[in-house]
Amino acid sequence: MNKKQWSTWHSLVGIKLAILSCFILITGTFAVISHEIDWLANSSQRVLPSVSSVDINWPKIYRAANQQNATQIVSINAPIDDWFAVEVLRLDNNGERYRQFYHPVTGDYQGEGRWLNWQRFFRMSHRHLMLPTTYGITIVCIVGLVLFFSLISGFFIIPKWWKGFFKKPRTNNSKTFWNDCHRLFGLWSSWLLLTVCITGIWYLIEVWGGRANFPEQKTPENSVNKLVVSTTTSVFEKVINSVGQYHDLTIKRIVLPSIKAQTIIVEGQNDTLLVRNRANNVIFDGLTGNYLSRRMADKQSLHVRISEAADPLHFGIFGGIYTKILYFSFGATLCALAISGTYLYGLRQYKSKRGELNIAKKVWKKSWHGTGHWKWLSLMLIAAALTLALLTFSNTTLSKLLL
Repeated sequence: MNKKQWSTWHSLVGIKLAILSCFILITGTFAVISHEIDWLANSSQRVLPSVSSVDINWPKIYRAANQQNATQIVSINAPIDDWFAVEVLRLDNNGERYRQFYHPVTGDYQGEGRWLNWQRFFRMSHRHLMLPTTYGITIVCIVGLVLFFSLISGFFIIPKWWKGFFKKPRTNNSKTFWNDCHRLFGLWSSWLLLTVCITGIWYLIEVWGGRANFPEQKTPENSVNKLVVSTTTSVFEKVINSVGQYHDLTIKRIVLPSIKAQTIIVEGQNDTLLVRNRANNVIFDGLTGNYLSRRMADKQSLHVRISEAADPLHFGIFGGIYTKILYFSFGATLCALAISGTYLYGLRQYKSKRGELNIAKKVWKKSWHGTGHWKWLSLMLIAAALTLALLTFSNTTLSKLLL
């Protein structure tokens, strides 16, 4: 195809799903900093002055959690960053999840929060539009494929694109200005768009059967029981003190015994790059604290390593707050790219008269018409996502079906 044909397809493909693309990009951008939004919204999560993660007193937190109430502890999660509290995930008497927050060093109880918080809202809205995951992820990933085509076609449209990173937008007229802005947004955010599109393609492969599986790990005989094993404080402390004998990891999550397994699973990070916490673990018997097995991230297959790298790369969590800020900033640029492209389409379609003022409304109207029947599909999916979010956050039974 020549440049004109690439431009035609780029514009056509971009405008049809522009509304849905904007929604997915905006929710994804906020999903990157969603934990921080919860930190601002819930004072119980804050630890000020900040405390280093190496100073976490896990046994003291476990004792404090047991003294707070007798409901089942599902897991204990390390702070997201040094100014976050330790999160204890529990089940209430109705089997519903909720969160409690404790000071990492003193173990003092700081308060609680809902399971369905801002982090869950942005992640679920972005990941699968609040729909059943298989269908929701598929729809979102298809939009990702459309964005991937827009990215590739954009490079064929811009001659010598590598020279345009610091090219100031021209102000000759509105069309020229927005065209230059759109190109500038596209060039600077291209690395992030490429990253999220490739990981999005991987998510699509996973949801339709290409998911990587870890090798089976040793668990106690007759580990499935209708009763949850009660891990004593002394056993918990034994587990924490012995983790270092089997694995050199920084503890990020401790999964307590459940109906599914009578084990304590300690997950975390070591020097292996771009893996989720679950890629490294040490498993202990929940009743005795005896060592059972371990998992080393650097010993896993290429298939597993690719799978484990998807989330850190897609959401920018691999470098803590610094990469989150980077991803959020360029995510905002991606949103501006989608919005400017939609407006630019309208400018190209609307034949304004020389000197005509206040044309923005007419330009947006042209863009609206340019989306064709696809706009109704986009609006229907967005409306469904927001409606399901409202129902899910007020109906815990429905939330179990959508998680």
